[in-house]
Amino acid sequence: MGRPRSCHIFSAFLFLISATGLVLGQAKDDGSKNNPFSPSPTPNISPKSDPKVSVPVKPGPGDVKFIMQRKNPPQPDTQQPTIAQATFKIEKPAEIRSTPPSEIYKVGVGDVLFVNLKNSPHGSGYYTVRTNGTIDYPLAGENVIAADQTVDSLEKMLISAITLFPNPQVEVKVRQYSSHKITVSGLVENAGEKSLQREAIPLFVIRAEAGVHEKANKALVKRAPLLKIETYDLSDANTDNVLIYPGNSVEFAGDGSPTGGFYFIAGEIGSSGQKDLTFGLTLYQAVIASGGAKGNPKKAVIRRKNENGIFTVIEHNLRWIKDGKAVDPAIVSGDVIEIRN
Repeated sequence: MGRPRSCHIFSAFLFLISATGLVLGQAKDDGSKNNPFSPSPTPNISPKSDPKVSVPVKPGPGDVKFIMQRKNPPQPDTQQPTIAQATFKIEKPAEIRSTPPSEIYKVGVGDVLFVNLKNSPHGSGYYTVRTNGTIDYPLAGENVIAADQTVDSLEKMLISAITLFPNPQVEVKVRQYSSHKITVSGLVENAGEKSLQREAIPLFVIRAEAGVHEKANKALVKRAPLLKIETYDLSDANTDNVLIYPGNSVEFAGDGSPTGGFYFIAGEIGSSGQKDLTFGLTLYQAVIASGGAKGNPKKAVIRRKNENGIFTVIEHNLRWIKDGKAVDPAIVSGDVIEIRN
């Protein structure tokens, strides 16, 4: 006995629904799954994006930020200061700024420093301050600024720059004072170049170290860079407290007697050559003492060394000096005078 016709129609309807669902499911899977046997979907990359950078099909705000960072990486800041330069800018303590110059010393070019790193025996050594004011201390950098620093401030700078040890213990000492030079001449036992161990030294300390003769009653102090000469009476107690700074020269002299120094004169002059320098000698007096000028020369050129050993040239009008129209300058030891028309 056959099935009723209505059953055949129902079965056909179910078969049609199943087939349709299968086809729709396959179409949906093909569009959403990356089948290993089918080609990968092509990413939707904007023409303005970097083709070398892989990005999602639909980049979000975070993805766009990443793309921009890769396309425009930050450039290195070549102006960033080194560790030493940054620490050098740290403000010095108020007590250092207010300390009298006779009680403080600032490291200078040519000084020899002993840096002692107590954390390691290999971190200690001697270092000379170079012409650019730095030392090469590897643990703190190749160019550690040392010039114009006190020992205490330099220690703090090194501590802040050393990163190899968590708590570096640093000690700095000046072993050779080479930057703070003065010149002592005249009636003394120990003339010559001297090194100061302070930013300034009272005159009485220099008198004691130089061994000033009894005949000396004056101190002539030449200040750099103006080369101004100051005269002080050694019998005055206040003279002991006069401060002498690096680059100054001190000459001890007695009235009318040779100071122990010399000057040199040449040109249109009666007697050229090396001459003894007496206390208070002026340019016009030096001309007279050298046999007088030949004719009526106009110029006198004085070459005088500054604190760096370089001659400075000072020109004077002899005729004006002779007629009282210009100041007759004092002569100091080492001056080279040329008389010419």
